[in-house]
Amino acid sequence: MPSKIKIFLHNIKSKYAEKLILEIDSLPDYFRDASEIKVRPPAIFFAESETDVLNIINDCRVFNIPIVFRGAGTGYTGGAVPVSDGLLLSLQKLKKLNVDPIRKLAFCGPGVITIDLMKKAESVGLYYPPDPASYDESSLGGNVAECAGGLHCKKYGVTKDYIIGLRGITINGEIFNCGIYADNELFDFSGVFIGSEGLLVAITEIAVRLIDLPVSGATILAAFGRPENAARTVSKITRLGIVPSVMEYMDGDSANCSNEYEKAIDIENAAAILLFETSGQNASKQAAQITEICHEFEAIYLKKENDPKIADKLWQIRRNLSKAVKASAEQKISEDVAVPPSKLPELVNFVAQLNNEYPLRINSYGHAGDGNLHVNFLVTKDSVNFEKIIEEGTLRLFKKTLELGGTLTGEHGIGLTKKDFLHLEFDLPTLNAMKAFKEAFDSKNLLNPGKMFGKASL
Repeated sequence: MPSKIKIFLHNIKSKYAEKLILEIDSLPDYFRDASEIKVRPPAIFFAESETDVLNIINDCRVFNIPIVFRGAGTGYTGGAVPVSDGLLLSLQKLKKLNVDPIRKLAFCGPGVITIDLMKKAESVGLYYPPDPASYDESSLGGNVAECAGGLHCKKYGVTKDYIIGLRGITINGEIFNCGIYADNELFDFSGVFIGSEGLLVAITEIAVRLIDLPVSGATILAAFGRPENAARTVSKITRLGIVPSVMEYMDGDSANCSNEYEKAIDIENAAAILLFETSGQNASKQAAQITEICHEFEAIYLKKENDPKIADKLWQIRRNLSKAVKASAEQKISEDVAVPPSKLPELVNFVAQLNNEYPLRINSYGHAGDGNLHVNFLVTKDSVNFEKIIEEGTLRLFKKTLELGGTLTGEHGIGLTKKDFLHLEFDLPTLNAMKAFKEAFDSKNLLNPGKMFGKASL
């Protein structure tokens, strides 16, 4: 007897023609996201308009077919991984991009790549600050789903700080408008949908606010002989109320990975590196203060650069990091945690401790300004019993993070990889409140099933 999904696809294939792809073996990238968890979907639907999204959602609801939304597939927690009995709904072709320079707004489709919005804004003297490391390939829809941060998050904020309206479709086929899209709206539900990881609605349009393009200042690269000295530098800068536009941390091993991938700077024996970017009217004063603090904590190398073209060379070591670390191993399992910046020295030391204890390479880098650290467990050909080590190391990392007053995810979301740890951070009433939102918007659990909570808990 044919399965429910086969009957569904047979009934709708003539309706959607080339938008519905049934022969998907030539599209293996759509079986996974950056987590490398792979599930082959029965079919992929490439929506080209909001009407397409509305029609396919209505069809899926009638047949009780699960739907997983997908943007660019750059997420690290399995949020866009398909399900074997459902439809993968790609929103990557929804690329509307209209910038209103007078009102300092942009109206965007979920398939717009982050850097394209940034460039379009900059062409009219405006700025869209949220810039995740994958800004040259991640989509705005994915950024909204995960509430992505980025290098500039300390000074300028994250995705949720720039969303002023959302438009989309519920599983019941209702078009909703939030924020700037709504007239006489009693409640603005935008905040509920941002970071909801595709569990509640399909986002079809995003309105964002833009700001004036800031005056750029110096870029500073500082290397340290001890990781805790770099972390203490971050703590003091934060404690004194100095807010550079960017403050990035990378330990020595991750920096070495980047230099091996593409040589950017000549630094030997660095245990940690900090990268700063200053901007605004007080940029010169800020750069002088940062330089002084770096010297105070025994920086072994310090480079300050005002020329943007030369400074871009310094940034190369950070921009290459994700790809470089991945290229250095057979497999990379990346966790992102965040603690108060004052607790960053303790977290950095703990990661170094894990690296010393386990026969597995573990390194870290991240957005030091808000204490967001990406911790990478690297599997090589010689790695033995690595599954157990990573499981134990991840649990210890999460418990230490919460002990320090932090959170289990800085910007990567929960998805598949962290759903079994959610109860460590949130108590039962809070989890039940989250599930109540899911029930209210998607009572049949058709949208992104198995993520965050899992089917069994709904």
